[in-house]
Amino acid sequence: MQRKKIFLLISLIIILSLSIVTAAFSLSAKNPSNEANQLQLNNVFKNVGNFLRGNKDKLQVDKGDIIAKVNNIPIYKSEFELQKGLTLASDAEISNIDNYILNKLVRKKVEEYLASSYNLKVSQDEINSYIEKEKKEFADYPEANQMLQEMISASGMTSEEYWNTYEKYNVKRLLLFDKLYNAIINNGIRSGKLEKTNSTTFSPQSEYKNYVDNIIEQYVKQAKISINDKYKDMFKDFTVN
Repeated sequence: MQRKKIFLLISLIIILSLSIVTAAFSLSAKNPSNEANQLQLNNVFKNVGNFLRGNKDKLQVDKGDIIAKVNNIPIYKSEFELQKGLTLASDAEISNIDNYILNKLVRKKVEEYLASSYNLKVSQDEINSYIEKEKKEFADYPEANQMLQEMISASGMTSEEYWNTYEKYNVKRLLLFDKLYNAIINNGIRSGKLEKTNSTTFSPQSEYKNYVDNIIEQYVKQAKISINDKYKDMFKDFTVN
């Protein structure tokens, strides 16, 4: 049961677009039984649903105007606005939201670039399999399923639209990063920079995470970023961090 709850917490974080909308989860994941934290989490889901209700067009994240390119990989305006809206829905206090979101998306595009360099891809079968696992786990955990259904209802999406559009976008990103993470770790082990371990305890896993983060940060700093002239005023103070 505990493993199932952990999986569902991860799934709920995916629903809120992975690492971008995490403010409410930082407390709730530590103590999901705490009433105040639960209210905060419920409020985030309500806000996300309300945002999606009026912005379904932004779910088409790979179409339309291009804000910037990272190593020639485009950042579409629709994806930027989707991530910005989800972040604001979390009630996070961020001083320069536009630069914050662009930095997050720069990192994601660098991850895509790295994944491509490792020849990593996510198949539709892998996405479908993960989503079916999510559906089963939610069905077995009524509390989490109720939260999910309330968000879907608030968004104005049907369940089919949610699973086939919004969640596929999130799951593809999750699975691609998981493959990239493992590829970087395996490369580090082969090169002698990391020791191989089967331990799941905090210390070695923290070392692995730090190693991956450092590799990605190096590529972020070296990334070739070009901002569309149309949006240069919007990001005139932008710096990679």
